[in-house]
Amino acid sequence: MLRAAAGLFAQKGYARTTFEEIAATAGSGVATVYKYFRSKEGIVIALLQADWDRMEVRARRIIEQPPADPGTAMVRLMSVYRDLGGHNWASRELLRLIIFPGVGNRGALTAWTKDSDRRAQQHIRALLRRQRDAGRLAPRLPLDDATAVIFSLLNQHFAQFLTQPGVSFGSMYRQLSRRIRLVFDDWRRP
Repeated sequence: MLRAAAGLFAQKGYARTTFEEIAATAGSGVATVYKYFRSKEGIVIALLQADWDRMEVRARRIIEQPPADPGTAMVRLMSVYRDLGGHNWASRELLRLIIFPGVGNRGALTAWTKDSDRRAQQHIRALLRRQRDAGRLAPRLPLDDATAVIFSLLNQHFAQFLTQPGVSFGSMYRQLSRRIRLVFDDWRRP
């Protein structure tokens, strides 16, 4: 069912895909699809959760054993988030749907997105703390503020990628990486 839905979302778009089409493509009845997924949002969350679980494992590895350079470590952590949705659809439509809560989505997706944002911020903060505790960052670096700056950079660049058709993921990621390194130039231990 998930493969069928992902294929239809990529081919037809989220809004134009119906439960009936998902069921038919999956070789199931509509009632069976509803039994497992109460809405199309539930299907999107199931698709994304598998990506998030893989990303979580990769993020934890980076946090536990970061590169010595704090900027490089943060850029590596940011690279983990490129996999969100990457395995399930080619279109940016679904990513826009989840990245911008309240813009075209409702309850379940908004809640999932807010929770994902919270977890990403926890990753950023944990990596900053590890680097600060290792003496690689200024001892008085305010972790909450530094987390907000990095998370804002990530969101700003990802929004640009999602809303500007000519921006490739690679060019967006290179620009994000450059800016993160610039920020860390000021945050390193003197």
